[in-house]
Amino acid sequence: MEFIDPMKIFGLGTGSTVNFLIHKIHRNYILKGQPLNAVSTSRETTNLATSLGINIVDLDQVDELDVVIDGADEVDPEKNLIKGGGGALLMEKIVASCSKQLIIIVDSSKIVSNLGKFPLPVEVVQFGSERIKASIERFLISMGYQMPKVTFRRAASNKYVTDQYNYILDLHLDEILDPNTLSLGLLQIVGVVEVGLFIDMASKVIIGNDDGSCKVI
Repeated sequence: MEFIDPMKIFGLGTGSTVNFLIHKIHRNYILKGQPLNAVSTSRETTNLATSLGINIVDLDQVDELDVVIDGADEVDPEKNLIKGGGGALLMEKIVASCSKQLIIIVDSSKIVSNLGKFPLPVEVVQFGSERIKASIERFLISMGYQMPKVTFRRAASNKYVTDQYNYILDLHLDEILDPNTLSLGLLQIVGVVEVGLFIDMASKVIIGNDDGSCKVI
Protein backbone atom coordinates (compact mmCIF):
# COMPACT_ATOMS: atom_id res chain seq x y z
CA MET A 1 0.00 0.00 0.00
CA GLU A 2 2.96 2.33 0.49
CA PHE A 3 3.30 2.62 -3.29
CA ILE A 4 -0.11 4.28 -3.64
CA ASP A 5 -0.32 8.06 -3.30
CA PRO A 6 -4.03 8.85 -2.81
CA MET A 7 -3.49 12.27 -4.36
CA LYS A 8 -2.26 10.77 -7.67
CA ILE A 9 -3.88 8.57 -10.29
CA PHE A 10 -2.56 5.02 -10.34
CA GLY A 11 -3.13 1.95 -12.49
CA LEU A 12 -4.79 -1.31 -11.50
CA GLY A 13 -3.91 -4.53 -13.27
CA THR A 14 -6.08 -7.61 -13.64
CA GLY A 15 -6.34 -10.93 -11.83
CA SER A 16 -6.70 -12.50 -8.41
CA THR A 17 -3.75 -10.62 -6.88
CA VAL A 18 -5.16 -7.27 -7.98
CA ASN A 19 -8.65 -8.22 -6.81
CA PHE A 20 -7.20 -8.80 -3.33
CA LEU A 21 -5.43 -5.42 -3.56
CA ILE A 22 -8.65 -3.64 -4.57
CA HIS A 23 -10.41 -4.97 -1.47
CA LYS A 24 -7.49 -3.80 0.67
CA ILE A 25 -7.59 -0.35 -0.96
CA HIS A 26 -11.30 -0.22 -0.19
CA ARG A 27 -10.67 -0.94 3.50
CA ASN A 28 -7.67 1.36 3.90
CA TYR A 29 -8.86 4.35 1.88
CA ILE A 30 -12.47 4.33 0.68
CA LEU A 31 -14.03 3.29 3.98
CA LYS A 32 -12.01 6.04 5.67
CA GLY A 33 -13.41 8.69 3.32
CA GLN A 34 -10.38 9.04 1.04
CA PRO A 35 -11.41 9.25 -2.63
CA LEU A 36 -9.16 7.50 -5.16
CA ASN A 37 -8.80 7.72 -8.93
CA ALA A 38 -7.40 4.84 -10.95
CA VAL A 39 -7.00 3.58 -14.50
CA SER A 40 -8.22 0.04 -15.08
CA THR A 41 -6.82 -2.66 -17.37
CA SER A 42 -9.98 -4.74 -17.82
CA ARG A 43 -13.74 -4.84 -17.45
CA GLU A 44 -13.28 -7.26 -14.56
CA THR A 45 -11.11 -4.78 -12.65
CA THR A 46 -13.38 -1.86 -13.53
CA ASN A 47 -16.47 -3.66 -12.27
CA LEU A 48 -14.89 -4.63 -8.95
CA ALA A 49 -13.20 -1.28 -8.36
CA THR A 50 -16.29 0.81 -9.08
CA SER A 51 -18.45 -1.46 -6.93
CA LEU A 52 -16.10 -0.66 -4.02
CA GLY A 53 -16.06 3.08 -4.58
CA ILE A 54 -12.85 3.57 -6.57
CA ASN A 55 -13.30 6.09 -9.38
CA ILE A 56 -12.07 4.71 -12.71
CA VAL A 57 -10.58 7.27 -15.09
CA ASP A 58 -10.10 6.89 -18.84
CA LEU A 59 -6.41 6.52 -19.71
CA ASP A 60 -6.69 9.23 -22.39
CA GLN A 61 -7.63 11.73 -19.68
CA VAL A 62 -4.37 11.15 -17.79
CA ASP A 63 -1.03 12.76 -18.66
CA GLU A 64 1.04 10.20 -16.76
CA LEU A 65 0.37 7.51 -14.19
CA ASP A 66 2.35 7.52 -10.98
CA VAL A 67 2.38 3.74 -10.60
CA VAL A 68 0.69 0.59 -11.91
CA ILE A 69 0.25 -2.38 -9.59
CA ASP A 70 -0.29 -5.76 -11.20
CA GLY A 71 0.43 -9.46 -10.91
CA ALA A 72 2.31 -11.81 -13.23
CA ASP A 73 2.22 -15.45 -14.30
CA GLU A 74 6.02 -15.82 -14.29
CA VAL A 75 8.99 -13.66 -13.30
CA ASP A 76 12.62 -14.41 -14.22
CA PRO A 77 15.78 -13.18 -12.43
CA GLU A 78 15.95 -10.09 -14.68
CA LYS A 79 12.35 -9.18 -13.74
CA ASN A 80 11.09 -10.08 -17.21
CA LEU A 81 7.50 -11.29 -17.06
CA ILE A 82 4.93 -13.49 -18.67
CA LYS A 83 1.52 -11.88 -18.27
CA GLY A 84 -1.87 -12.44 -19.83
CA GLY A 85 -3.19 -15.45 -17.96
CA GLY A 86 -6.21 -13.32 -17.12
CA GLY A 87 -6.68 -12.31 -20.75
CA ALA A 88 -5.88 -8.59 -20.33
CA LEU A 89 -2.31 -8.43 -21.64
CA LEU A 90 -2.94 -5.74 -24.27
CA MET A 91 -4.57 -3.27 -21.90
CA GLU A 92 -2.09 -4.14 -19.15
CA LYS A 93 0.88 -3.41 -21.40
CA ILE A 94 -0.60 -0.13 -22.66
CA VAL A 95 -1.28 1.09 -19.13
CA ALA A 96 2.13 -0.07 -17.86
CA SER A 97 3.87 1.76 -20.71
CA CYS A 98 2.19 5.02 -19.61
CA SER A 99 3.33 4.74 -15.99
CA LYS A 100 6.41 5.95 -14.13
CA GLN A 101 6.75 2.53 -12.52
CA LEU A 102 5.26 -0.95 -12.73
CA ILE A 103 5.04 -2.78 -9.41
CA ILE A 104 4.47 -6.54 -9.69
CA ILE A 105 3.11 -8.57 -6.77
CA VAL A 106 3.49 -12.36 -6.90
CA ASP A 107 3.95 -15.35 -4.64
CA SER A 108 7.18 -17.32 -4.69
CA SER A 109 5.75 -19.97 -7.03
CA LYS A 110 5.81 -17.43 -9.88
CA ILE A 111 9.60 -16.95 -9.68
CA VAL A 112 11.41 -19.03 -12.32
CA SER A 113 14.95 -19.33 -13.67
CA ASN A 114 13.69 -19.19 -17.27
CA LEU A 115 10.31 -18.07 -18.59
CA GLY A 116 8.13 -20.49 -20.52
CA LYS A 117 6.59 -23.15 -18.29
CA PHE A 118 3.48 -20.98 -18.21
CA PRO A 119 1.99 -20.84 -21.72
CA LEU A 120 2.85 -17.56 -23.42
CA PRO A 121 -0.30 -15.59 -24.36
CA VAL A 122 -0.37 -13.88 -27.75
CA GLU A 123 -3.34 -11.66 -28.61
CA VAL A 124 -4.43 -11.84 -32.27
CA VAL A 125 -7.24 -10.37 -34.36
CA GLN A 126 -10.20 -12.59 -35.12
CA PHE A 127 -9.99 -12.19 -38.90
CA GLY A 128 -7.77 -14.89 -40.38
CA SER A 129 -6.90 -16.22 -36.94
CA GLU A 130 -6.25 -19.77 -38.14
CA ARG A 131 -3.73 -18.46 -40.68
CA ILE A 132 -2.13 -16.26 -38.01
CA LYS A 133 -1.83 -19.34 -35.81
CA ALA A 134 -0.10 -21.23 -38.66
CA SER A 135 2.31 -18.31 -39.19
CA ILE A 136 3.19 -18.32 -35.50
CA GLU A 137 3.85 -22.06 -35.60
CA ARG A 138 6.16 -21.66 -38.60
CA PHE A 139 8.02 -18.83 -36.88
CA LEU A 140 8.49 -20.88 -33.71
CA ILE A 141 9.90 -23.78 -35.72
CA SER A 142 12.30 -21.40 -37.45
CA MET A 143 13.52 -20.32 -34.00
CA GLY A 144 14.28 -23.90 -33.03
CA TYR A 145 11.21 -24.84 -31.04
CA GLN A 146 10.47 -28.50 -31.82
CA MET A 147 6.82 -29.21 -32.67
CA PRO A 148 5.49 -26.16 -30.77
CA LYS A 149 1.97 -26.45 -29.42
CA VAL A 150 -0.16 -23.38 -30.12
CA THR A 151 -3.78 -23.43 -28.93
CA PHE A 152 -6.69 -21.02 -28.93
CA ARG A 153 -7.73 -20.08 -25.43
CA ARG A 154 -11.25 -21.28 -24.76
CA ALA A 155 -14.21 -19.97 -22.80
CA ALA A 156 -16.61 -22.90 -22.42
CA SER A 157 -17.04 -24.29 -25.95
CA ASN A 158 -16.07 -21.08 -27.75
CA LYS A 159 -12.82 -19.24 -28.36
CA TYR A 160 -12.02 -16.76 -25.58
CA VAL A 161 -12.59 -13.14 -26.64
CA THR A 162 -10.69 -10.31 -24.95
CA ASP A 163 -12.13 -6.95 -23.89
CA GLN A 164 -10.79 -5.61 -27.20
CA TYR A 165 -12.62 -8.40 -29.12
CA ASN A 166 -9.50 -10.31 -30.06
CA TYR A 167 -8.53 -13.97 -29.60
CA ILE A 168 -5.68 -15.29 -27.45
CA LEU A 169 -3.30 -17.99 -28.62
CA ASP A 170 -1.39 -19.78 -25.86
CA LEU A 171 2.12 -20.88 -26.83
CA HIS A 172 3.26 -23.97 -24.92
CA LEU A 173 7.04 -23.64 -25.21
CA ASP A 174 8.29 -25.10 -21.91
CA GLU A 175 11.31 -22.76 -21.92
CA ILE A 176 12.01 -19.38 -23.52
CA LEU A 177 15.74 -18.82 -23.91
CA ASP A 178 15.61 -15.47 -25.74
CA PRO A 179 12.47 -13.54 -24.68
CA ASN A 180 13.39 -10.35 -26.52
CA THR A 181 13.97 -12.00 -29.90
CA LEU A 182 10.84 -14.11 -29.51
CA SER A 183 8.69 -11.09 -28.67
CA LEU A 184 10.04 -8.96 -31.51
CA GLY A 185 9.58 -11.78 -34.00
CA LEU A 186 6.01 -12.52 -32.97
CA LEU A 187 5.09 -8.84 -33.22
CA GLN A 188 6.27 -8.83 -36.84
CA ILE A 189 3.60 -11.38 -37.79
CA VAL A 190 0.63 -9.64 -39.39
CA GLY A 191 -2.44 -10.07 -37.19
CA VAL A 192 -0.54 -10.33 -33.91
CA VAL A 193 -1.73 -7.50 -31.67
CA GLU A 194 0.45 -7.99 -28.59
CA VAL A 195 2.62 -10.57 -26.84
CA GLY A 196 2.50 -11.44 -23.15
CA LEU A 197 6.23 -10.90 -22.63
CA PHE A 198 6.87 -7.80 -20.50
CA ILE A 199 10.59 -7.20 -20.96
CA ASP A 200 12.45 -4.53 -18.95
CA MET A 201 9.14 -3.08 -17.75
CA ALA A 202 8.90 -4.06 -14.08
CA SER A 203 10.34 -1.50 -11.67
CA LYS A 204 9.94 -3.69 -8.58
CA VAL A 205 8.74 -7.21 -7.90
CA ILE A 206 7.25 -7.92 -4.47
CA ILE A 207 7.41 -11.61 -3.64
CA GLY A 208 5.05 -12.80 -0.92
CA ASN A 209 5.93 -15.83 1.19
CA ASP A 210 3.64 -18.29 2.95
CA ASP A 211 4.67 -16.94 6.38
CA GLY A 212 3.42 -13.45 5.48
CA SER A 213 6.85 -11.96 4.85
CA CYS A 214 7.85 -10.46 1.53
CA LYS A 215 10.95 -9.75 -0.50
CA VAL A 216 11.42 -6.90 -2.98
CA ILE A 217 13.66 -7.28 -6.03
